[in-house]
Amino acid sequence: MEASEDVTEKGFGGTAKTLSEKIAHWISVITSPIFLPFPLFLVVALHTAPDVQKGFLWWGIIVVGFTLAPALFIRDGVRKGRYTDTHVSKRSQRLIPLLFGLVCMTIVILCLFLLAASPALLATVIAALICVAIATAITEMLRFKISLHMIGSAGAVTTCVLLFGPLLLFLVPLVILIGWARWHVRAHTVLQACAGTCLAIPITVLIFWLFRV
Repeated sequence: MEASEDVTEKGFGGTAKTLSEKIAHWISVITSPIFLPFPLFLVVALHTAPDVQKGFLWWGIIVVGFTLAPALFIRDGVRKGRYTDTHVSKRSQRLIPLLFGLVCMTIVILCLFLLAASPALLATVIAALICVAIATAITEMLRFKISLHMIGSAGAVTTCVLLFGPLLLFLVPLVILIGWARWHVRAHTVLQACAGTCLAIPITVLIFWLFRV
């Protein structure tokens, strides 16, 4: 089952027919890279903040810049017909949403620096920014629709392992499950899913090492 670079993935508009396609679609929706900041950055912020209030402040800023602003931007684009679906599954439609997301992420990082956020949280958001920037370049320059879902999920699991230890490797099957879902709804090929994973892991490890986390 090969994924086309410019087709709408199965699940949107009632296109998921079988039970497995419906399950894969909902896995894709729940694990969208726009929604991952909710649990991941909440855990990192509260774990590394000096107090709960600062942790929630840092997390709130991230949610606005990483989730709410991009989600509203994309939803407005879908409503106006600029994008086919909320996953922007057509490669040719991805540049503007990705650039908008990069601007939002940069503003978030500047705010976190000004608020003296923890090194671990800064490392996490900077790793995410770098991964999205590289993914944007790959998507546009190489015409290769690297999987943002896999970048987000693999980066999240890598962050958890680095912060809390190897016991969190039990989350790895979730990354595989997400990869299967993205392939099954024909959003990505196996290569595109693997590429996202292979991009996120070393970038996250490198940034954490640079921040001495």
